[in-house]
Amino acid sequence: MRLKLWWHRARAGSGSLQLQLLTGTLSLVAAIWVVLSVVAWREAVSEGDELFDAHLAQTAALLAVLSSDGSDEIPEELPSHRYARKVAFQIWTDKGKLLARSTTAPKDALTDHAKGFSDRRIDGRSWRVYSLRDTRHGHLILVAETLEARHAIGTELAKHLITPLVVALPLLALGLVLLMRHRFQPLRRLAMFIGQRSPERLEPIGLGDVPGELRPIIEQTNRLLQRVDASIEQERRFTADAAHEIRTPLAAIRTHAQVAIAATDDAERSHALALVVQASDRATHLLGQLLTMARLDSVSLARGFVLCDLRRIAIDVIAELTPQALAKNVECILDEGSALWVKGDPTLLAVLLRNLIDNAIRYSPTATVVFVSLRQEAKYVRLTVTDQGPGIPAEERERVLSRFTRLAGSTAPGSGLGLSIALRIAELHHAALVLADGPAQYGLSVSLSMPSSPAPFSNRA
Repeated sequence: MRLKLWWHRARAGSGSLQLQLLTGTLSLVAAIWVVLSVVAWREAVSEGDELFDAHLAQTAALLAVLSSDGSDEIPEELPSHRYARKVAFQIWTDKGKLLARSTTAPKDALTDHAKGFSDRRIDGRSWRVYSLRDTRHGHLILVAETLEARHAIGTELAKHLITPLVVALPLLALGLVLLMRHRFQPLRRLAMFIGQRSPERLEPIGLGDVPGELRPIIEQTNRLLQRVDASIEQERRFTADAAHEIRTPLAAIRTHAQVAIAATDDAERSHALALVVQASDRATHLLGQLLTMARLDSVSLARGFVLCDLRRIAIDVIAELTPQALAKNVECILDEGSALWVKGDPTLLAVLLRNLIDNAIRYSPTATVVFVSLRQEAKYVRLTVTDQGPGIPAEERERVLSRFTRLAGSTAPGSGLGLSIALRIAELHHAALVLADGPAQYGLSVSLSMPSSPAPFSNRA
């Protein structure tokens, strides 16, 4: 019953490894066995023909002796054997007179060959004949055997070779089924163990008694579980931090709106409404950053990039942020130079530059300069954004690249996502983002190094 259940389960899935192994092994064994049997049968038939030919020659020699010793009679029947009726002999004088023959031999000469082996067909029967000339007495001795006897022996031999296969193949199949049921038991236990797990259980799977062939699969699965666990934990932190960050501007909007409602004069109401707009702008900026970060988390590292001019992107971003810089009396300067080509996503690269330059403007004091530099360095394009703000202590630079991280005591508005978004975009472009001190150890310098690409043909000199 268990074997029948196993067979139905194996057949249920067309991709069953057990069924494939069983059918593949049996097919291979059967094919090899048949080939070897055919080869062995042909070799045996060939050896048998030589043996039978030798037997005919020996019989002819024996008859020659009997016919030359003066015996009055020569036995007409060979020793009793199941193939005795298939063998015949004739003794002819040199004058063509039949001196003696076996009862199985025809009256006509078995062959007209005077020496050696020959084949002859007489009365619908094929014979293998050996001719021996007794020169002393002038006798021609012919010994023959029907080819059907030899074929019968070959058929018997083939049956003996194939019969074990017919008997052994089902036994082999049964043995393989039992062996596979036993050896696949760890795999079934592993499948049940994984199937019974809850979605929250992402700890590594124990190797235990798992066969060595499955260990690489389980090890890779464990690494995948670790990445999934880390991703889920990151999403949880992101959700919690996002909820915390969005609560602040929403609370400010509610507070200022309540003040506007309760205001008794137009000036107070206008001021409260202006604060509502300012808080709404902050919430809008934060939501935009959150959406950008969420989109970046789902971007594949293998996405298709296009050839783009990083200097043109920088010019467009600076033009977009110029009103913000002018409102704070901060000047944005881009050094002069030719186009610098890289492979990437122009939209994402624009977001990266916007975040770097926007951060520099936010943290720059009034009447200072934000300097943007682009230059070719060997096989890389280096973009540097330098401000004259308070900078970031060396021990804090790695931490500020994390999400929702802001320096203590910072008064500039922001969500703490700008640098983390820039870092994620840099990773997607196989680029390096480095924070360092500005010139003369003053301010902050953020450098982006990414592989350069040849210019399009139409842009080459």
